[in-house]
Amino acid sequence: MIAEAARLFSSKRFDEVLMDDIAQQAGVGKGTIYTYFADKEELYFAVVFEGISQLNEKLQQKVNGQENPEKKLRRMVHHIVSFFNQNRFFFRLMSIEDGKSEGGKGENRKRWLEERRSQLEAIEGVLNDGADDGVFAVGNARLEAVILRDMVRSAMIHSDGDISADEMTDTIMRIFLRGVRKEG
Repeated sequence: MIAEAARLFSSKRFDEVLMDDIAQQAGVGKGTIYTYFADKEELYFAVVFEGISQLNEKLQQKVNGQENPEKKLRRMVHHIVSFFNQNRFFFRLMSIEDGKSEGGKGENRKRWLEERRSQLEAIEGVLNDGADDGVFAVGNARLEAVILRDMVRSAMIHSDGDISADEMTDTIMRIFLRGVRKEG
């Protein structure tokens, strides 16, 4: 049910998705959906939170370890890019939800903002660790974490799947860490 709901929510506006359509695509009766979810919004947020929880769990795993901060940051970016390459539907849902959630109205919107904040905190932690180790020159870790996260988002928006996760990660990391100025 969750997978079919995710597919439909990512391809249509929320108000265009019908519970009947989800039930039909999932091969269950509509009553079965209502056994697990009170309404369409609850199902929608179950889809959204399933995806972001998977992503955040993996990001936390990437943060742990003894690697140098630059390698750790690269692994995090690579994971985000790979996750979204494999789950384009979730990337679309996340982009939609980010646009709605700025005000943080309602419990689901507040939880969304908290989940997104935890991503920033993971990136910010690696940046601060790198600054402490003398690897990064960090001026404002929160702002720089937002910039890096949004670089990933922009790269995902403007790629048509024709760039590998490795190449996209390498480009993002090169620009984030060194800029576009020619060295030498």
